Amino acid sequence: MAEMNGYGEHKLSSVVITGSLLCNSPVSGATVAIKCHTGFKRRSNWIKAVTDEFGEFVIHLPSHLHAIPHLEKACFVKPVHVPKHYRRCYKTFSKSNIHKGIKLVSSSNGFRVYTSGTIRLHGHSSRLSQVRKADM
Repeated sequence: MAEMNGYGEHKLSSVVITGSLLCNSPVSGATVAIKCHTGFKRRSNWIKAVTDEFGEFVIHLPSHLHAIPHLEKACFVKPVHVPKHYRRCYKTFSKSNIHKGIKLVSSSNGFRVYTSGTIRLHGHSSRLSQVRKADM
């Protein structure tokens, strides 16, 4: 019975959240975290990961959060620390509340993969960035 609930020696499921963090280039060494609503007015602790040299991250969700219904609606990903050498994005980041939802991209044999996609930090306004926003 315990194994059926994921508490035995054999891991019955894995849930992974992937994504990337960009400014004008990949943001490496940043801390990204996920938080999930676990019930009425309750949230999980932040589960954190650090971005690699390509700005990509992988967060392994703890097993006690695997059974949350509608995980896509219950969880969000947010950068919580950006290294200071990314100053062009840092000021914008520190004054904002940037967060993204997650989307299921794969599910097979008890292994689920979600993605937040690309989280973009916007640096100082420039004519080029204003043109790009207008094109969207």
